[in-house]
Amino acid sequence: MKIKKKLSPIAFICISFIANAQQKLTSPDGNLEMIFHLNGEGSPIYELTYKQKPVIKPSKLGLELKKEDADAKTDFEWTARKDADKLDSKTNLYNGFELKDAQTSTFDETWQPVWGEEKEIRNHYNELAVNPEPNRANDRYIIIRFRLFNDGLGFRYEFPQQKNLNYFVIKEEHSQFGMAGDHTAYWIPGDL
Repeated sequence: MKIKKKLSPIAFICISFIANAQQKLTSPDGNLEMIFHLNGEGSPIYELTYKQKPVIKPSKLGLELKKEDADAKTDFEWTARKDADKLDSKTNLYNGFELKDAQTSTFDETWQPVWGEEKEIRNHYNELAVNPEPNRANDRYIIIRFRLFNDGLGFRYEFPQQKNLNYFVIKEEHSQFGMAGDHTAYWIPGDL
């Protein structure tokens, strides 16, 4: 006697959600692997391994915008702000997201510099663009674009045109780099 097991629609949706919640990206040579997901608070999280050994432990990403002036007028009629009580929530671009879409692509080109030590430079990477649903609290969103090369990882925040985010000042960057060891790091200050 055979017993067939059927998944209920709810179980299927839950399994699909769990499988799609994590996005993986590998370097062109397959040695580096980056995993991206949103945690329970809706915060973007990434981690990086090299040959299956941790390089960057799970680390949060996001931005905090400068709070808008509550006394600033909002339209040509110079009326008082109707959203003054919501200004604190409008600064949040670091949690409260849900994953909407993620797209991967590959890029490979070789170019010749005018001068330098190398005759040719190869620009080869795999890319993951994560597009979360707008933040539940403020209806704003960002795109996080990762590029994984054979020798490293880069990411950037993109601000697509949207109704609720025209002019802004970034107050704080909440990007974390949870290094898995005692590594040497080099950086250039961004506020010269």
